[in-house]
Amino acid sequence: MEAYRSLYGDLTKLKDASLLDNPAGGTGADRALFSLLLATSEAVDRHCNRHFYALTETRWFDGPGEAVLPLPDVIAVSSLRSDDDESGHYRTEWSRSEYRLLPLNASPEEHWGRPHNALRVRGNGPRQRFERGPARYEVRGRWGFGERLEYAGARLRSTTSETTTSLDVSSTVNLAVGQTIAAGAERMLVRALSTNRLTVTRGLNGTSPQQHALNATLSVVRWPAPVERAALINAARMWTRAPAFEPFYVDADLDTDVRLLLEPYRLGGVA
Repeated sequence: MEAYRSLYGDLTKLKDASLLDNPAGGTGADRALFSLLLATSEAVDRHCNRHFYALTETRWFDGPGEAVLPLPDVIAVSSLRSDDDESGHYRTEWSRSEYRLLPLNASPEEHWGRPHNALRVRGNGPRQRFERGPARYEVRGRWGFGERLEYAGARLRSTTSETTTSLDVSSTVNLAVGQTIAAGAERMLVRALSTNRLTVTRGLNGTSPQQHALNATLSVVRWPAPVERAALINAARMWTRAPAFEPFYVDADLDTDVRLLLEPYRLGGVA
């Protein structure tokens, strides 16, 4: 199963009686259902003009010549550097005391939160604005609408190297194929599970594979409920409309009730 980003939902929820009632009668169609949920999750992002998973990467921005630097959805900033001499080298690192994220009380890692969308110069030193110029600022951070973690009720039962893709865990009761899980700063995608063992894609969404210690806790990344429900509904409807399709295609336009679920999360653009 292709696995390069988060899915908004998992196969257990997708095959629930309220959606598909496990139409395959087991796990035989799981590969196709996984791929369909992946495609539907991407369609949700395209419709909303944003992504709801946390992507760790470095981005570059033009300087506006003002005290505020607009940003796309950002959860946290780990470093800010500037190219002060416009040489193409970001030699100047800003301290955290020189800027703050806006809005101040966004709380993107809480269930009630929203993303940050700008940096503001504090003005308590020599820096009073983000100087004008192309690609003047380099921002390393976690980008996206937010990231809410929930303890999965599971711990690692052995030390795990950076390359291990099979995890020995204390319990899989709260885990499912398609979930994004967190161990420390690393994110992984669950691709298969059996009693006390997970098969995962390591280093998901720009994070780095890490060694994890015995008894390290695992958390599940939770999505905004309307976003997850919209992805699951659309995937289920696509499946039931064409149960024998290969390959399948996600409609360019989502169903009306799915679009209504997503409307509060949609950035500007043509619906």
